[in-house]
Amino acid sequence: MSFNKKAHLRDNIEAIRIAFDLDREGRTPTPSERETLESYCGFGGIKAVLNPADKPEDVQHWTKTDSELFPLVTELHGVLRSGSE
Repeated sequence: MSFNKKAHLRDNIEAIRIAFDLDREGRTPTPSERETLESYCGFGGIKAVLNPADKPEDVQHWTKTDSELFPLVTELHGVLRSGSE
């Protein structure tokens, strides 16, 4: 099975979103949420998560290969910002 960076990012973003929701709501996860949380596996294989993604023009500084991940990395950064407020 090959490593699909987009799917990996989507899954991790959803797990992070759920973790923030659970913390904010002070509740335990549903079985479905638990399954999503258990699938979280970090970002070690996706260096692009460290790239700036605050504004649309930031993508100009990304490699061509990583630029396809820009929308998901932007979403990730937004989820992290809003969840840590």
